[in-house]
Amino acid sequence: MRKLKSTRDIIFLFIASLIMGGIQTVAAQKRAGLTVREISLDELIGLATQNNLDLKMSQKDSAIAVENIKATKILKAPYVNVGGNYNFVGNPVLYRGFYSNDTIIDYYHHQASWNVAAGLPVYLGGRIKTQIAQSETFSSIQNELLLMTENKLKLSIITQFYLLYKLYREVEIIEENIKNVKINIKQLESRVANGQNLVSDLLRTQLQLSNFEIEVFKAWNSIDLQSNYLCILSGLPTNTRIQPRSVVLAIPADSIRYDQCLQDAFLNRNEIKQSLLQKNLSELTLKVTQSAAKPAISASAIYSSEFPVPGTFPPQPDILNYWAVGIGLSYDLSSIYNLKHRIKADKIQIQKEDDNISNVRNLIEQDVKNSYVNFIESKTNIVAYRQNVERAELNYRIVKSKYDNEFALIIDMIDAELQVNDSKLSLNKAIIEAIIQYYSLLYSMGKLN
Repeated sequence: MRKLKSTRDIIFLFIASLIMGGIQTVAAQKRAGLTVREISLDELIGLATQNNLDLKMSQKDSAIAVENIKATKILKAPYVNVGGNYNFVGNPVLYRGFYSNDTIIDYYHHQASWNVAAGLPVYLGGRIKTQIAQSETFSSIQNELLLMTENKLKLSIITQFYLLYKLYREVEIIEENIKNVKINIKQLESRVANGQNLVSDLLRTQLQLSNFEIEVFKAWNSIDLQSNYLCILSGLPTNTRIQPRSVVLAIPADSIRYDQCLQDAFLNRNEIKQSLLQKNLSELTLKVTQSAAKPAISASAIYSSEFPVPGTFPPQPDILNYWAVGIGLSYDLSSIYNLKHRIKADKIQIQKEDDNISNVRNLIEQDVKNSYVNFIESKTNIVAYRQNVERAELNYRIVKSKYDNEFALIIDMIDAELQVNDSKLSLNKAIIEAIIQYYSLLYSMGKLN
């Protein structure tokens, strides 16, 4: 082969080396200043359970619902009121003969009284009992929402963790190819100097190296972004680069039946439980509305004392004390006509909850179907991509042998190396995708524990 080294080729080589050096420098600066922390999936989930803000807010909502139950139960307890008052009375004036004569009376100027009253709701049409049941049902709904938040957070952590691991594997695969390409470049530089190869062959190989380094640079940027997101979810400092540790690449070999997955989903999903509780809450709301049309019975007791401070006139040395107990009955006659539309609205709401339950079941069925199909597809892809890796490596060995014996061009070598690189990246992606889809299927079945 003829030897070609023009000024243009030399300039191009110089620019290519600068670009590759610049990429390496920027990548090193990008990775500087970050704290690398190796962490396992279980540790990351544990940190997220303790520190995630969405989960903390959901936990507080559940705690508020529990306190509301206690507040509603207090409605059954008797109420007690204590009161008192004080008055200053000016001297009254007594008029006679149509204001012809007046007499100022020296009166008691200071008056005071106090009283204690207590009451007990005996019967309010079952309203208090129903309100307590409402509070308990709402608390159960909040608990289901809390479990949903926990499961969604866990699935998000698992997904991002394995995606992060996939990026690290991509860096390893590409950097291994970079090592091989650099060896090829050294050999080509010697062959070009001896006139065995063209400068364009060297340029193509250097371009391949540059593309690989750009991919590594992008992968490191994606790793930092992925780490930042995981840090936010788990409460770690955001300047931490997370490095997955003790990663388990286990995919279940046993066949999973779709009908069993769907049955488990209808049994376990929090959305189903929440929608059923929501219907129960609407039924209790109807009972509260209907209780307003029933009579109310209450018992009461009072003790009162009032007395003036001794004065000059008129003499009232006695103190008036009294007590009383009683029972009251009341009925809102207007409830006969003014509750009709509210009751009808509550009944329509119950019918709406039935529609919502059906809608939730449809959404869950669709979710399970998507997760199941994607999981089965991802498992099948692994087999195909493993065969592709074997074929690509075999093809590379054949092409390299031909190239070493000058029966193949450098472009053939580059294509063979790219096929090996792409097939390994595809296999890595397929394995991670299958694991993620498996956990997504577990989530759709309500079994992500």
